[in-house]
Amino acid sequence: MRGLFANPNIYPEEEHDKRWDVYKGWAAAVDLQVSRVVVPRREWLDAIGNDTEKPGRCGSCYRFRMKQAAFFAKEAGCDAFTTSLLISPYQDREAVIRAMEEASETTGVPFLCPDFRPGYRRSRQMARGAHLYMQKYCGCEFSLKEGS
Repeated sequence: MRGLFANPNIYPEEEHDKRWDVYKGWAAAVDLQVSRVVVPRREWLDAIGNDTEKPGRCGSCYRFRMKQAAFFAKEAGCDAFTTSLLISPYQDREAVIRAMEEASETTGVPFLCPDFRPGYRRSRQMARGAHLYMQKYCGCEFSLKEGS
């Protein structure tokens, strides 16, 4: 199993780096090999286009990021890919799954979409217990402004 950090949506850069550092530290503690894919922010913004409102921008963001994950999985020889977005009750699960389906069709890499949401509350408790940083917004500059 491998982990991937590919989040060109996270804004500002300090937030992006903070989330990477927390993920990298957690991964080391649980002995998970992780990779970081750095994509120029401009590419992500181009993928979002002019639709900066929910749910349009979120769907575009999911498609962009799931395609990155699927291509990474293919290059790494992984059997499948999934996403931590599937644990959040605040994400549009159906839109995430549609994005995974599209990425799978493009790359030929199967995707896994278990419903991790029942573990959401427990995951937050575990993160607090481990004194991990937990962000207050999705990550993009638009969600930061919206407070979501």
